[in-house]
Amino acid sequence: MAVALVAVVTVLVRALGSPNGLQSAASVGSLVAALTPLLLGLVLWARRPPLVTLTTSTAEQADAAQRQLAGQVLGQWRDEIDVRQLDDPGPLAVRWRFTELDVADHVEHVAHESRLRVLLGRGRHRFTGRTDRIGDIAARFRDLKRRRLVILGEPGTGKTTLALLLLRELLDHAEPGEPVPVLLSLSDWDPGAETLHEWLTHRLAEDYPALRATAFGPDAARSLVTGRRVLPILDGLDELPERVRPAVLLRLNEVAADPLVLTCRTAEYQAAVTAPGGDVLTGGAVIEPDPLTPADAADYLAGCLPPGAAADWRGLLTTLTGDRRGPVTEALSTPLALWLLRKVYVDTGTHPAELCDRGRFPSADAVVEHLLDHLVAALVTVNPPRDGEHVFRPRRAWEPTDATRWLTFLAHHLTTIGSRDFAWWRLHRAARHRVAVASGLIAGVVLGLAVAVGEGLLVGPVNGALLGPLVGLVFGLVVGFARGLTIGHVAGLAFGFSLLGAAVGAGLVAGEPVVGLVFLVAGGIPVVIVGVLAARAVGFTPRETPAYADLRLRGRTRSLVRELTRWAGGGLVLRFVPGFSAGLVFGGVLGAAGETSDGLWSGLVFALVFGGATWLAVGLVDWAETPQADDRPRTPVTAFRRDVRLVCLKAVVGGFVIGLAFWVQDVIGGTWGSPTGLVVGVLVTLAIALGVGAHQPSGRYLVAVLALRARRQVPRRLLGFLDDAHRLGIVRRTGPVYQFRHARLQDHLARKSLR
Repeated sequence: MAVALVAVVTVLVRALGSPNGLQSAASVGSLVAALTPLLLGLVLWARRPPLVTLTTSTAEQADAAQRQLAGQVLGQWRDEIDVRQLDDPGPLAVRWRFTELDVADHVEHVAHESRLRVLLGRGRHRFTGRTDRIGDIAARFRDLKRRRLVILGEPGTGKTTLALLLLRELLDHAEPGEPVPVLLSLSDWDPGAETLHEWLTHRLAEDYPALRATAFGPDAARSLVTGRRVLPILDGLDELPERVRPAVLLRLNEVAADPLVLTCRTAEYQAAVTAPGGDVLTGGAVIEPDPLTPADAADYLAGCLPPGAAADWRGLLTTLTGDRRGPVTEALSTPLALWLLRKVYVDTGTHPAELCDRGRFPSADAVVEHLLDHLVAALVTVNPPRDGEHVFRPRRAWEPTDATRWLTFLAHHLTTIGSRDFAWWRLHRAARHRVAVASGLIAGVVLGLAVAVGEGLLVGPVNGALLGPLVGLVFGLVVGFARGLTIGHVAGLAFGFSLLGAAVGAGLVAGEPVVGLVFLVAGGIPVVIVGVLAARAVGFTPRETPAYADLRLRGRTRSLVRELTRWAGGGLVLRFVPGFSAGLVFGGVLGAAGETSDGLWSGLVFALVFGGATWLAVGLVDWAETPQADDRPRTPVTAFRRDVRLVCLKAVVGGFVIGLAFWVQDVIGGTWGSPTGLVVGVLVTLAIALGVGAHQPSGRYLVAVLALRARRQVPRRLLGFLDDAHRLGIVRRTGPVYQFRHARLQDHLARKSLR
């Protein structure tokens, strides 16, 4: 409050000494008189003792959150099942049974005593079921003592398909009190750093942001996890590093009473169980598929054939059922291979006789590799865009060769970084050096232009012409090559150099080099130091992951006032002092250059106004960057758009308040003329959007796309292309990331890129 009082008195005194005298003072005084009661009321209301609040959601809130989650999960994976055509003409009849490998817990820990006779048969476990009769498998899952199931199988045998269909069945025919099944990829869990409950909590909060709505309480995701209201279906244990898999099983056994489903390749699971420190999944039934019979494969293919095509397929179907050890028969013994065959030959109307040529295809692997080679081109060719929205049709036409090349690059990129998840905000890792240099050049050019134009208008064209390119070059080089520094530190240094140069230049132009030297020592150095120290305390530093802004005031007004007035962590001080220091130097520069009648008064007034403007801008951005509620599902495209909107918010808020500061200074001092505030505001807005914004997640992504596009490695509209690839069934969406629908396709394309 003392700072505010000093600021008001100083501005009033300065207004009295302005060319308009009493009129300016009266205008400022009436504005202060009108705003003071409102501001005092808001501060007192925000500072009142808080009510006692709950740290966890109530039972009623958790019930509502569980219903919300169930609806979102069901809608999400119903769409995925449609895209994958699992119901067209119907699920493949994959048969499942208890494994004969020694990787399962004792049967008495797996089944209820009353069910032992069902599960036991002559000393062997029995758990039979078929994917096309998912209701029976769901019933057997519910009969398990702890409802813990491990689904094993080789690549492409239908593990994820079974998990998906089981998820839908459990939601479609949910029983009272059952947890919500949620399918999650294990690829980003570090069991050494967090427990299962901790990982599930933040994954739910990230992938289903609607759970953060205030209606569901302060921590709905954690309440659902700890209350055993979530059934995690954990896909892809084999995608984690080999040394991590045993630790995952131990973490899962820490919550041995929690139901869950786990999928893994057979050999990798067996190795994890038998490794030093490994263990079986406590209470977990372990199932694996029987190989598809040639008759099952032939029946499925016959059901997929269009009318009149039976004659073309007679030779392949005869080979399939007659030569049980032939390459084609062995290749088509997995659901993946049948799906590939359907897309490459059935949907394109291509004659399949060539597959029976043992000279060209001497092994089952050769058949599958051939199908993978032609998959992308077949999908793109057979499914051109169509007028209107269609879930299985792309929105744009793509060249098959281009689509194959782009997907090959992405597969190689994911394999290089060791991930199955394509997160657009990590694309810069594919060309880290080029992206850093490009971002630095963009930031440098934009900042240089802003400085040149701004200082040309304010302190003379000489300073603008000399200082703008110099600051832009220094800033661009530092940002581009010093990647170990944060953009906040670099921005503080570059801004400090800009002000130092302006001070020296103004002193030289005015014929008073001593004045410039004084400002260099007394004002410029503190700006640099404070800018570096405050870099991580303000809202304009870059983020590693995307964020989005929530500007709704309803129910959040108090949090806004608290954010603007908080002292914790030096919040208010570190937001006000850098702006105040910069304003002091800049205002003094104006006085030294002869633009104002009194350099000291000009510096002090501008420092107070500029410090208040930066305090308001940073506080507003910090408040908006922490959303409290979001009831929309988060897809990669929506996550990108929201991050772009956040960058725009930062740019507009920064430009507006800084432009307002210059306008207030102009009203009081009558220095530059009325358009100055608008010009400065536009320049600052562009500088933040294109300069600092290049180092935000969405900005880094756009720069990375430009850098990679120059080498024809990705399309200009990469997210649009991936969205169409999802519609075509090449990739799938899992929250804000994309994954290749089949890991074997990613591996195949990655190997292809090395040839």
